[in-house]
Amino acid sequence: MQATGEGTKSGAFDFSTEFTLQMLESLNQALHHPDMTEELAEVLSTTSVDLSYRIETDLNVNRSQRARSCKDNETDA
Repeated sequence: MQATGEGTKSGAFDFSTEFTLQMLESLNQALHHPDMTEELAEVLSTTSVDLSYRIETDLNVNRSQRARSCKDNETDA
């Protein structure tokens, strides 16, 4: 999220997807430019885009709140 400047994961994903599509279109235009050399075209051409991602989860259980909840349930019974 930091690299894209987006505040949400979905916003960062949307940004990176749009960027990748624009980059592939730009590369396609560059490959067909009259000044393009065969060597440079080979460097710029790709049949795939590498994608990496990381999934993070977090769980925080506050024991004092859980204890109060259990006590509340006991008094309700």
